[in-house]
Amino acid sequence: MKDLVFETLSPDDARAFLTTVAHDMLPVTVPIDKTLVQVAPLPFYEDYRFYALTDMTLPAPNVRYLLYKPGDVVLMNWTNEPIYSVNEKAPIKLDRKSLVTYAKFFFHYVRGQLGRFIIVEKPEDVTWLDSATDEEKAKVAEHLKPVAYKGIGRDNLFTLTAIVVFKNALFKTDIKVAPYEMDVIDPETGTPEHFTIGQMKLTNEDLLLEDLNVPVDPPPGEFG
Repeated sequence: MKDLVFETLSPDDARAFLTTVAHDMLPVTVPIDKTLVQVAPLPFYEDYRFYALTDMTLPAPNVRYLLYKPGDVVLMNWTNEPIYSVNEKAPIKLDRKSLVTYAKFFFHYVRGQLGRFIIVEKPEDVTWLDSATDEEKAKVAEHLKPVAYKGIGRDNLFTLTAIVVFKNALFKTDIKVAPYEMDVIDPETGTPEHFTIGQMKLTNEDLLLEDLNVPVDPPPGEFG
C-alpha cells in the first residue's frame, strides 16, 4: 500500500521484536534471524502500529502482517475480523484526515474469497495483462480520480466515493464507514442494520467498464 511509509528495523531491534511477539503469533512461526521487520504508523490508531514480516527463507510472496501494541498482537488474515477487533480496542480515530487512509488500508488488506476491491486513483494503480490495449487503458484512465470525502450522510455514516476494480470490471461506488457503534436503517428493507465502529459497507455501485484485461486474483492464501 503506497500510502504507508515503512521503516526497516535494525537486525538487533528486529530480533528483539520477533522474540517479544513469538508466543502470541503461534502457531505461526518465523525464523528470527532470517526475517526482515518493517513498521509503519497508522493515523487512525494511536497505540497500534502496523508490521510487515518478510521471511527471507521463502520466495515471494513471503510477507505476513500484524497490528501490534505492547501486550497485544493481532495477526492479519485477509479478512475484516482483525481490523474490526482492533477498532473496538484501540479505539479507532476516524475523521476527515484519517478516513481515506483507513479505507485504502482496509481494502488493501481485506481480500474476500470472491475477489478483492482494488481502489484505483491513477493509471499506475491499475495492473494490466499483456493483452490490454492502449485504447482500453485510456478508457479506464478517463474514469480515474482520487477517493473523495463526501461528509456524513443522513444515515450518520461517513461517506467516501471511490473508483474500484472488482474482478475484471471498473466501478464507481460509495464507501460507508461507521463513526461509532450504531444501528442504521437499511433504505431498501427498512430494517435496522448494526454497525460496529469503523465497519464498512459499499453502496450505490455503478458499473463503468467490464471485461477488462486485468488479472483476477485467486482467493487469498497465507501470504495474500
